[in-house]
Amino acid sequence: MSTHDEDRTGRSGESAGPGEAPARRTQAERRARAESALIAAAARLIAEHGSTGVTLARVGEEAGFSRGLATHYFGSKAALLARLQEAALAEAMAAAAPERSGAGAVDELCGFARGCLEGVREPTDLGRAFVVLGAEALAGASELTAAVAELDARTRNWAAEVVRQGQRDGELHPGVDPEAFAPAFVGLLKGLVVQAAAAPEAFDVGVAVVESGRWIRLALTAG
Repeated sequence: MSTHDEDRTGRSGESAGPGEAPARRTQAERRARAESALIAAAARLIAEHGSTGVTLARVGEEAGFSRGLATHYFGSKAALLARLQEAALAEAMAAAAPERSGAGAVDELCGFARGCLEGVREPTDLGRAFVVLGAEALAGASELTAAVAELDARTRNWAAEVVRQGQRDGELHPGVDPEAFAPAFVGLLKGLVVQAAAAPEAFDVGVAVVESGRWIRLALTAG
């Protein structure tokens, strides 16, 4: 089991070299590192076992901290799961960042789709946990439903705004409806990711990337 700053030993700060004073992190830095470690631990547990049996105390132990630290930082399991899903979305955005940098609306949306789908090829714990939580929410896990719905809404709002910006820039036809495109875009990606998770051997990521890009371009240029 890994250990981190603020672990059970009470240590904090970086290890120092010979003759050097230990480098000390600020409280905000220590908290950020601890929260990141707790989210990573939760992702590992959920990816392997699902969320039902995962408790905040177990997450704390998995991360190498006290049993109460996750409760102290997140307050509730639902809040931790919401943060985990936000982290998974940020991971997908970061994966597509080089392609999306300075891109127009079509390329930005295609880049985001590519980032989500490429994550299926070699899934991280965050990515696997994200799929598990989405499936559990569909099955009616009440503590997950609101968080998944909120994240979907934020992704739809982002996609709609990208389309609107493309229209303001003159890249996209004004007849394209951003509010109609956004849920179809999110639904396309979620559906593809779930299929990939269910049958990875039968899922061709390369084909999915090409075809999702083709759909996005057609949807945004057919107006």
